[in-house]
Amino acid sequence: MARHKKFKQQKKQTGQSQSVPVQRIYEFPASVSILSSFRQQSVFLFIIGALFYYNSIFNRYALDDDIVMRLNDYVQQGFAGIPTIMTTDAYDSFFKSMGSAGELQGGRYRPLSIVTFAIEQQLFGECHGTRMLEVRDSLANTPFMQANPVLGNKLIQEKAMLEAQITRSHESIAMVRHIVQVLLYIFSVIVLLKFLRQYLFRKNESVSLSVKWKVNPADWAFLVSVIFLIHPIHTEVVANVKRRDEIISFLFITLTLIMALRKEDEGKSKFLFLGMLYYFFALLSKEWGITLVALIPMMLYIFRNYSVGKSIKSSLPYAAVAVFYMILRGNFVGEGKTGPITEVLNNPYVYASSTEALATQIFILIKYIKLLFIPHPLSADYSYNTIPYKNFGDAGVWLSIAVHLALLYFLFRFLKKRNWMAFALAFYFAHLFLVSNLAMPIGATMGERLIYHSSFSFAMTAAFFLIALIQRFSAPSKTNRTEENDVVKSNAPKGIFSFLLLLLVVPAGYITVERNTNWKSDNILFMHDAWVAPNSVLANGNAGKAFIELAAETKEDTVKKKAMLDSAIYHLAKAVEIHPKYVNGYLNLGLAWFNLKELDKAEYYWGLGRKYFPSHPYFRHSYDPALANAFVEKGKQAGRSGKLPEAIQFLSRALHYDSTSAETWYHYGGANFEARNLNEAYRAWNKALQLNPGHQAAREGMRVLTGAMQKQQE
Repeated sequence: MARHKKFKQQKKQTGQSQSVPVQRIYEFPASVSILSSFRQQSVFLFIIGALFYYNSIFNRYALDDDIVMRLNDYVQQGFAGIPTIMTTDAYDSFFKSMGSAGELQGGRYRPLSIVTFAIEQQLFGECHGTRMLEVRDSLANTPFMQANPVLGNKLIQEKAMLEAQITRSHESIAMVRHIVQVLLYIFSVIVLLKFLRQYLFRKNESVSLSVKWKVNPADWAFLVSVIFLIHPIHTEVVANVKRRDEIISFLFITLTLIMALRKEDEGKSKFLFLGMLYYFFALLSKEWGITLVALIPMMLYIFRNYSVGKSIKSSLPYAAVAVFYMILRGNFVGEGKTGPITEVLNNPYVYASSTEALATQIFILIKYIKLLFIPHPLSADYSYNTIPYKNFGDAGVWLSIAVHLALLYFLFRFLKKRNWMAFALAFYFAHLFLVSNLAMPIGATMGERLIYHSSFSFAMTAAFFLIALIQRFSAPSKTNRTEENDVVKSNAPKGIFSFLLLLLVVPAGYITVERNTNWKSDNILFMHDAWVAPNSVLANGNAGKAFIELAAETKEDTVKKKAMLDSAIYHLAKAVEIHPKYVNGYLNLGLAWFNLKELDKAEYYWGLGRKYFPSHPYFRHSYDPALANAFVEKGKQAGRSGKLPEAIQFLSRALHYDSTSAETWYHYGGANFEARNLNEAYRAWNKALQLNPGHQAAREGMRVLTGAMQKQQE
């Protein structure tokens, strides 16, 4: 600025007019973007978003999609299920179907995305949820089932038929749901562009950190939106339909911020009403919206130069919405599971000391930053024991502490100066804190979806420095300056900005498109991620399940089928070795051995699963009937070979798993009759006739048996 003063003195000495306007260097830098209007930038975002996620619309479902859609009776009811969705936990239907009261602390009240699934079900699918609820409730009535075994078998058959119908309908609308997902994601980014470009800064304000570091707000808004749109870490949120809650949460947070600014700038009460409505929708989408209680007043303090008191006062209506939401949440969901959670898959730090838990949680924060800069490798699972427990002797823990303390320092430094960077850092920390396990246990160590909101702050910062560097490297020399008003005109070539876009879009697109293919189905995702996270219980367990399903699809090639089952056993054995109480691991190990005709091993592993989860519905409806039928076939084979004691043993084991089958009782009676155990044969055939009075073979057996017993008495 010394040169600036010198120029003014020269004017005074020469008698020139002092009314000539003087501008500060880089007060409002010239645009470096090749696309200047909001319309052009929006079209670009739409095209890039569509290209990045086009292949995801052909995917099926993966991960938790089934839990919130196919296995959610309220979603399967369509419109009729919406009132229940709005007043229950997000996993209420699933937990009830599993005979569980819930295994997550705090509950999950996120009804808005689930409502959209119910609407899609009504408009594009079939609705069998009401009948499924009736059948499931009847089957859960144990005294009724014991008193009506024949009806119970019919209900089990109807349940299987309904499950097949629901699955077909669910699969048939997968593309619709993925298309909606992609469109919502792109739309949310265009809304973000509008917020940054038209509302966050006042007109004729540049985005700056200092006098020398300034960029054009339109360029900055555009590049922020591009980086956010193309970041590969968002593939989970877009490709996994269940994660729609993240997308609409961010969308309504952005809309709330827009309306909060419009209310202050234009003074119209309708914007306050819309802002409060959007904020309520943000909270109904996911709990992350609670951060706006602090972020809205901070935004007004920084970007509208309000005093602290005025910022808080203007934000009180939004705080009232948050209180109302918390009351609703408490009434509908409550505290979720109370008491200690001992299942490590729902409490990843159950085996860690308090010091280890804290150190690990701090270490994970730096892993999030690493993924923001280098999104590779990507995984859908970071469960126990993907990230081994850390302690404060680990250098990575101290690196994380140093980095985050530095970021906090800059947050308060920029906040004092009312600089936009303070808002970016606050947005990052507010959302990161909620998912860090430092504020409250969230039931997971980390997840790519969990950094979705905070990645906006990364995009804000990265975009600013990239554009600022372009400007500085292409800044004009002294000879290009206009001496009349001392303005430095930015001659940054638009070609550099175009090259930057290309440099960002191409590699990000390659990673994203390739990652989308991993999300095509559960099986593809699980088998891929088991190699990315080889020490994860869930990654190995899910990969084992995937290999079992692939083996079931392999009809002819028995060698290939056996190889698939061997791979399943490898991953499942690894999973239960890491987590000896992993119920699903034991269930699927039993299934793998069952498919290999190793009934003793299947029975052993299913027995271990029953030990840790005795009420698991799969035992009654799947595994027990499967074992019973297999033992019946073994018994019949032994009987045909004349091995009557062995036949009786197999049939007795069959009855242990299914005592409601008249056919099994009939065969058991026949084996005992051949072995001359007439009293046991009588008991068995009598039971068969009780279960099925029309069983002709059992009736004929009783006639022959009665004659034989009479002769024996004579």
